Amino acid sequence: MANMKITRDDAFILWLMHKNPTRPWDIIKKFGSAENYFRSNVGGGDKASLENAVRLVQASDADLRFVSYTNPEYPKRLQEANNPPLGLFVYGQLPSETMPAVAIIGARDCTHYGGKVAYDFAKELAEMGITIVSGMARGLDARAHEGALAANGVTLAVLPSGADVCYPSENFMLYKQIREGGCIVSENFPAAKPRAWSYPARNRIISALADVLLVVEAGERSGTSTTVVAALEQGRDVFAVPGKISDPMSAGTNELIKQGANIATSPLDILLALKLDSRFDSFFADAKPPLTGETARVEKVPLAHDQALVYACINHEPLSIDYIAYKTGLKAAELNTILLNMELEGLARKAPGNKYVKA
Repeated sequence: MANMKITRDDAFILWLMHKNPTRPWDIIKKFGSAENYFRSNVGGGDKASLENAVRLVQASDADLRFVSYTNPEYPKRLQEANNPPLGLFVYGQLPSETMPAVAIIGARDCTHYGGKVAYDFAKELAEMGITIVSGMARGLDARAHEGALAANGVTLAVLPSGADVCYPSENFMLYKQIREGGCIVSENFPAAKPRAWSYPARNRIISALADVLLVVEAGERSGTSTTVVAALEQGRDVFAVPGKISDPMSAGTNELIKQGANIATSPLDILLALKLDSRFDSFFADAKPPLTGETARVEKVPLAHDQALVYACINHEPLSIDYIAYKTGLKAAELNTILLNMELEGLARKAPGNKYVKA
């Protein structure tokens, strides 16, 4: 088992992380660096404590990396979090800043309907090249990751444990898939078990690493509230899927909508929000090429941006052209051309009554 590569700067940052001060960024701002604090009379660092912090990560396998805030790979999105971590332990490749990312979260004890919605939203968004972020908890988090993997898309799991600890253990196969083909991150040291404070701390990272937060199902008193609060503090758009007023698992999402959250009834609603962000103009302007190779589970849908809007709007229930035009904002003439091309490409099918369904 090879040791994790640790730079000199990283060693002092790991020492400060292990010391676990309440507001580490105040220390960095005051002293200029973790090393300066270590060498100060206030920090009181010594060689043994520094070596101990490094030793805690050196036993990890070579696939696990430490990405500190001084590393160019450290996500720019994360800098907008409230008291962001000084560093992340990472398996896989961190998503590109130029690619949109959507966090999908919700109840652990989700309904079958909620699970299907999370899976379908994640799958369709991932097919278009959008990164899916979640926390790998059982229930809706897991279904979102599964949907992204089914589309052979990019998915990122933020764990409340160490990145090398599969939590919950029942999601071992999912953990293995994400670790091999996606990205797993944690601010906790390797081998760390989750603690009560780990979950809200993890949730602020989930919301920060995404551009939009989608809550699919949540009870009246739900842990998703900490993620929603963090997302709002970070200036993220928050969407919620409406549900039956008699369903306890929809009480939280319906309340979010009452308080001003955006309503999401299809992936199109998420796409339109992302399309307003000028950072992703080139993403929506370019067609997404199909993914090839023996490891591909399915091919990504090669869609230009207007096609992507239509594809996200239609589903497996027939929709009229008028409704599609209303939802997408496209004119009838260009919409007819897009639908015709999608029929020829096998992406859409015309139904009786001049309606369309996803093929």
